[in-house]
Amino acid sequence: MRVVALLLGLTLAAGAAAQSDGLSVTWRPAPPWLAPVDANRPYYRGAVDYGTGFVFGSVPGREIPPVWIVFADTVETRARVFDDRRGLEDRGEGTFLGAAYDMTDPDQPRRLNVGFLENDARATPDRRWNPDGSPTGAREYLFVFDSDYVPGAPQYQDETLYGLDVLYGLALRQADGRTLYEAALDVRLVPPPLRDVSATALDNGVAEVVWTAASYVQAQRVEVRDGATLLGAAAPEVGRVVLDGLDPDRRLSLTVDLVGDAVLASLPATVRPRVSLGVAAASSLDPGRAGGSTYADVWGYTAPDGTEYALLAVRAGGLSVLDVSAAPAAPPVEVAFVATAAADAKDVKVYGHHAYVVHETAPVAIVDLSAPRQPVVVGTLDVQPGVAQGGGHNVVIARDHLWVVGGRTQANAGVRVYSLADPTAPSLVGTFRPDHLAVPYYHDFEVRGGIGYGAAIYGGGVDVLDVSDPSAITRLAGASLDYPGAGAHNTCTTEDGRTVYVGDEIGTSGHWMRIFDVSDVQDPELVGEIIVDRAATVHNCYVRGARLYVAHYTEGLRVFDITAPHAPVEVALLDTYRQPGLGTRGAWTAYPYLDSGKVLVSDMQTGLWVVTLTQPTPTEPPPMGAAAVLAVSPNPTTGGVRMAYTLAEDAQVRIALVDLLGREVAVVHDQAERAGPHRPIVDVRGLPSGRYLAVLTADGEPLATAAVTVVR
Repeated sequence: MRVVALLLGLTLAAGAAAQSDGLSVTWRPAPPWLAPVDANRPYYRGAVDYGTGFVFGSVPGREIPPVWIVFADTVETRARVFDDRRGLEDRGEGTFLGAAYDMTDPDQPRRLNVGFLENDARATPDRRWNPDGSPTGAREYLFVFDSDYVPGAPQYQDETLYGLDVLYGLALRQADGRTLYEAALDVRLVPPPLRDVSATALDNGVAEVVWTAASYVQAQRVEVRDGATLLGAAAPEVGRVVLDGLDPDRRLSLTVDLVGDAVLASLPATVRPRVSLGVAAASSLDPGRAGGSTYADVWGYTAPDGTEYALLAVRAGGLSVLDVSAAPAAPPVEVAFVATAAADAKDVKVYGHHAYVVHETAPVAIVDLSAPRQPVVVGTLDVQPGVAQGGGHNVVIARDHLWVVGGRTQANAGVRVYSLADPTAPSLVGTFRPDHLAVPYYHDFEVRGGIGYGAAIYGGGVDVLDVSDPSAITRLAGASLDYPGAGAHNTCTTEDGRTVYVGDEIGTSGHWMRIFDVSDVQDPELVGEIIVDRAATVHNCYVRGARLYVAHYTEGLRVFDITAPHAPVEVALLDTYRQPGLGTRGAWTAYPYLDSGKVLVSDMQTGLWVVTLTQPTPTEPPPMGAAAVLAVSPNPTTGGVRMAYTLAEDAQVRIALVDLLGREVAVVHDQAERAGPHRPIVDVRGLPSGRYLAVLTADGEPLATAAVTVVR
């Protein structure tokens, strides 16, 4: 037979044309009278891919053989026809002029069953594989099965195409100016003998290397090397090897060799075998609410009874409430979920017992957390009224106001400020639109005292704004925190307001952090950088005390000692995203403000992590003295509030609340205490909503004050 005679000329050089990411596709002659479709599937390799790329074929990758498809009007294959419009259901038997062969053994080609799509929308549905020259080729995609050829492929009768043993799919059309079957044509499809190689850290000094080795190649083993050093080996079909005793501080550039009588294929893999540093304990939970989607921001909430919760933004449009009181000794527990909008939930912040969930393309949802295990959406806030799919990207709560940034740029995508006098119905009091920017958009915002920092991610660095009067925001001209190629994503500031850390997400000069000295905010100075990995991307950051907490996407949680704010020292890390690769996956936010000292980390793929550190952030203020400190949390509060302070010596301590008229309205704490740290929880449930001043005295001498906001 003429076709078989042609096939006998095919030889397989196992390592010659291997590609780590796909097939070796060779047309003879080239260019052929077939071409890739111009629509629907333009991204496939010359319109060819594995069956999994088309219809979720069920053949394991290593079992996919090399195949030769001959297009010849002298050879007929009875094929299965599937309906392109009705769930790819069986339409019966049809005809393909040509044949497909498994070439694992070139001396004994195995003829395979084929099928193709057809639909009633075509002028002449004829159950013949004859794609036209339209952009889609009439969607007559061709499929090659793993089964031995039987005319009509009766084993596929009454089946749908999904999940069958599809080896390859071809999305082809008649090439412009050419004619179907105008000459002999064939295509050789040869899977790489070694592919899907990756390395992942499992523990400090421990890594797993995985691969797919094609079964059609006669190989003895797979070897993993670090330079000339052999680290491990396994049979090709095992598909993995675990490497132990690695240096956790060194990023390894590995080679993975498929070995027969010689090296048949070799692919690289990189890994830094460290997953944690300075972590005392960690636990996690994927609430399973994303349905294959991802998670975004996380924020903390402490109920009046002292129970700590994590509020996790579910990108698919909701808020997961998780009890973290027993974590990380045990995993966090999801106790409630509230659907907020059928839109992309990105960010969440808390004021009193209300959470504000921002959506990229929908109004802000206001969630009442009075009963944390039964949260209720009690209102919405349209932050871009009149704009289709208007929303925001980030919310900030500061100075008893809600600050919203981002959203559709045809509206005000700068900053919009809302009074929280009524937490369920915020009222707009001020706006600032950064029209001086090429794209008038702030991606994130920070308020420190009377200064606001607007991250202009599309260029322009970080704007410095005077926000002392939220109704009359102005930009401090010349005070931008800018640098060449900036793509500033967000900022976080030291508690003294003198240093700002700027994370870059999409700039052209490196996606890491820059350090600015803003001692003179009118004349900021770039003084340093924080680079975890030059190829990695940083995301959100927050400062608490002398620690900088960074969610660094694929590089996980990173914690830095900023006692010397211009020279941070990494003291802790936890890899929450163990998969290989870089980019915008993994850790989204690290929240460090719970009284317990636990750190909440949201990971886009793996959910919520609760972490304690071996060197936790000090939760106690320094001893009372010249720089007396009274720390209040949560603030605003709905009832229970913690008053934290440290006494330099024994004293009778009294804490009273004073209203805005200077009248003492309540004594919430009064007792003798020894020198050292103290963190009493006081009850203010009997007070009406409003702002109060907490005044701490020791033996009758005033030592410290702190503002307290009570909300209902």
